[in-house]
Amino acid sequence: MSNTVREYHSDVLIVGGGGAATAATLATHAAGARAMLAVKGRFGVPGIRGAGATSNPVGDFWTIRSIGPQGGFFNPPDAVLADMLQTGLGMASPRLCEIFVEEAPAAIARLREMGLTFQSRMLATLPANPDNRTNNIVAIQKAIIEGTDTEVLEQANLTELIVENGRCRGAVGVTDDGEPFVVHAAAIILATGGVGQLFRLGFNPPGNTGDGYAMAFRAGAELTNMEFMQQGLATTWPAQGIVMLYEMEEPYRLLNHQGKAFLQDYLPTDVDIDKVCRQKSTHWPVSCRDQSIHLDRAIKREALAGRDRQQDAPAPVFLDLSRAQRKFMPELFPGFMREKGIDVSQDLLQVQNHHHSSNGGIVIDENAESTLPGLFAVGEAAAWQGADRLGGTMLGGSQVFGWRAGTAAAKLARDGSGNHPAGGDAVDAALASLREATTDIAISHATDRPTLTRLHRDLQAAMWEHLIVEKDAASLAAASAAIDVTEATLETDVSIEAPMDYALRAELRNLVCVARMIVAAASHRTESRGSHYRSDFPLRDDARWLTNLVLSRRSETPSASHRSDSSENLRNTGANTGANTGANTGANTGTNTGTNTGTNTGTNTGTDTGTGQVTMNDELVIEERWLAGAEGGWQDAPGDVRLSPWG
Repeated sequence: MSNTVREYHSDVLIVGGGGAATAATLATHAAGARAMLAVKGRFGVPGIRGAGATSNPVGDFWTIRSIGPQGGFFNPPDAVLADMLQTGLGMASPRLCEIFVEEAPAAIARLREMGLTFQSRMLATLPANPDNRTNNIVAIQKAIIEGTDTEVLEQANLTELIVENGRCRGAVGVTDDGEPFVVHAAAIILATGGVGQLFRLGFNPPGNTGDGYAMAFRAGAELTNMEFMQQGLATTWPAQGIVMLYEMEEPYRLLNHQGKAFLQDYLPTDVDIDKVCRQKSTHWPVSCRDQSIHLDRAIKREALAGRDRQQDAPAPVFLDLSRAQRKFMPELFPGFMREKGIDVSQDLLQVQNHHHSSNGGIVIDENAESTLPGLFAVGEAAAWQGADRLGGTMLGGSQVFGWRAGTAAAKLARDGSGNHPAGGDAVDAALASLREATTDIAISHATDRPTLTRLHRDLQAAMWEHLIVEKDAASLAAASAAIDVTEATLETDVSIEAPMDYALRAELRNLVCVARMIVAAASHRTESRGSHYRSDFPLRDDARWLTNLVLSRRSETPSASHRSDSSENLRNTGANTGANTGANTGANTGTNTGTNTGTNTGTNTGTDTGTGQVTMNDELVIEERWLAGAEGGWQDAPGDVRLSPWG
C-alpha cells in the first residue's frame, strides 16, 4: 500500500452503486450541490462488486410493489400504510412509512419521466421486460448522472467515516489497487445496501458486506432492528431463483437427498400439514406470524441433519411440484424457470432458505439523516421497516428516501457549515485501520495461512447455520464463537496476497462487526416476532418486547438522543442468553400474555451502565427504545393485514 493518500473534495459524497445511490445523486445535483459517487467495482454493471441489489437480475424481477400503472396505489393509501405497520408488528416507523405511502406515486412518476417503462402484473408493477438491461432503474439514472458534473469514483472501497467535533465530515477508503484515498465532504449519504455476503446463501451481489452499518456504528450513529432480516425459499439448482409457493391446489412435496418426504416428521403433533402449506401460500418470506414457520424450519433442519461432514455442506433438499397446480400467478415462477431451461412440472428443484435483505439498519429521520449530524442513510442501509415487511417496498423506499436525502444533504452543504476539510487528526484516525493492515500484516504467500476467501466462506457457513430461519441460545452462542474465531484470525493470521486484499480485509472486518450486532440483538430479544424466530422463546410477547433495540457504540458521555429517551422509553433487563426449557412448540400467531413456566438456565451477560443501557461488550450498547412510541405507537390487528403473495 502506498504512503501517498489521494484527496478529493465534494459537497456531498454518496456511497453505493444501486438505485438508492443513483436517486440520491440525482437529487443532490438537482438541488444545486456538487455530488461525488463512490462505487465498488464498475458503476452500473450488473452482478459484480458495487452493482447494488437494484442492478442484480433478481432485483429487476421485483421493482416496486403496490403501485399502479399510473403511479397510484392499487389500495387506498391509508390501507397500504395500515398493512405496512401491521406487517412490521410494531417495529416499523409510522412516520417514515407514511412518507413512503405519500411520496411513492411521485417517485414512480419521476422514474417514468426518466424513461423507465412498467408493466402492471397482479398487485405489483414490474418492468415490461426483465431481460432488457437498459430498462433498469440504475441504467437509466446512470445515463442521466453521466450528463451532469457528478464525479464518479469507481473501484473505490470506503472503509471508515471521518468524524470531527461530533459531525461526519467525509470518508476514507482504498482502491482495488491498494491505494488509500480521502474524500472531504459536507455531507455523506450511505447507500451501501445490506449484509447479504454474511451468509452462505443469498441473492445479493458481491460487495454487499454491511459496510454502511459497520462504518456508521464505529462513527457513533445508532442502528436498530438488526435482529430482523427477510429470508425465504429459493432454488439452488439447477438455477437460482425465488420459489413462490402461492395458492397451490394440491400440497407440494419436499424430499430429502434419499427421496423421502420429510415435512410431516418436523411438525408438532397439533399442527396440520395442509394448514402449514396453505399458510405458506400467502407469503414468501420466513415468518413466525403463522404456522408456515414449521415448513422453513423443516427444510433447514433436514439439510443440516443429512449434511456432508467432510464437505461441511448441507444436504440437498428437493421440491417436487409435479402434482401441484396454481390458482394464482400461473406463469411468473414457471416462466422464470422455463427461461433457465427448467420445467417445474417435471424437474425436481433443489431448494433452501436464502437471506434476502435486512429489515434493520441505521436510524434515520424524515430526511434520512442519521443520529450523527452530516451522515445520511438510504435504501437497505437505513432502518424504517419492521419485523416483517411488504415485498417491493424496499425499492420504492430507496427512491423516496434517496431523493429526500440528496435534497437535504445538498441544503446542508449549501449552508456552508461543514464545507471546510476535516483536520489531520480526524483523517488520521479514520485511516488508522488501513495503516494497521499495512504495518502489522506482512505480504505473505504462505500456504499454511488462511486466505481471506477461506475465512469469509467459513464465516458465511457458520452464520447461515446459526442465524437463518431459527435461533436459540445455543446457536447464538455458536455464532458468537465463530465470529470470535474470524476476528482473531483476521487480526493476527490472515494472508494478504494482493493489493485487492486490503479492501477484502476491510469488508470482512465489517462483516464481523455487523454479525456481532445481529447476534447481540437476537440474543437480547427473548421472544419471537416476524422474521426473528427463537425456538427457545417461540411466542411473541408484546407486554415485554414491544420496543425496538437501538444499538450504538459505547461512549463516555451518552449523546443527547440517548439522554432524552432514557428516563421514559428505556427498559433495561440485561441480555438473557439462557434457554427456555419450556415445551411450547406452537407457531407464533398472537401475543403471549401468559406466564412462562419454562426454566431459565442462562445468566445475564449484559452490564447495567446506570443510564438505561446494556453494555454487551467493550463497545456495543443496546437500548430498549420504542421508536414508534413517539409517533402514536401501534395497535395489533391480527388477521387484518392484506398480504399479497409478494409480502
